[in-house]
Amino acid sequence: MDKEKLKKFYKSRAEEIKKYLNENIDFTDVYDPFLDEKKDNPIMIIGEAPGENEVKLRQPFVGKAGENLNYLISLSGLDRKKDFLITNAFPFRTVDGSKNRTPKAKELKIGAELLKKEIDIVKPKMILLLGNSAIKAFSYLYPEVKNLKKCGFYEINGQRIGVCYHPSPLAFNRKEIKKSLEEFFKKLLFNLS
Repeated sequence: MDKEKLKKFYKSRAEEIKKYLNENIDFTDVYDPFLDEKKDNPIMIIGEAPGENEVKLRQPFVGKAGENLNYLISLSGLDRKKDFLITNAFPFRTVDGSKNRTPKAKELKIGAELLKKEIDIVKPKMILLLGNSAIKAFSYLYPEVKNLKKCGFYEINGQRIGVCYHPSPLAFNRKEIKKSLEEFFKKLLFNLS
């Protein structure tokens, strides 16, 4: 992974998106703050889009969903700072008034183009798609992703892919989703080899 190239890419994303979209988007840069500590070819986690907490701290997955993700990562036996690069299906906060909103299909399509560039730089050993927005954005790159069952591991065009639920507080409070996410992360190391 070329970390300097990745940093330049992150700084260019807003201008790239502004060519197509400008409304109801907070263009505050949000990206994994531990880039310099990453191992080469980390596992890439793709979530939905930054929320209010992520924008305040300029980091992905730092709110309640981030706490849930930290717990899940601890079950994997891996290190969030070194082993994972955390990003989003759409790189900026999408808003309705002052509230977060789910990215629209057009936004996820543009986000997918940027994800492709990000993946090409990172060269992840595995990509984890957490939630519907991540799955939908990724399906613009690989349409067969739409047909994958939740909480499983696959190989598509030579790339290892894990698909599961988003660890949002709403989802995590449902016992069956929490259990599926826990099992998914416990099996992560096994599926890397």
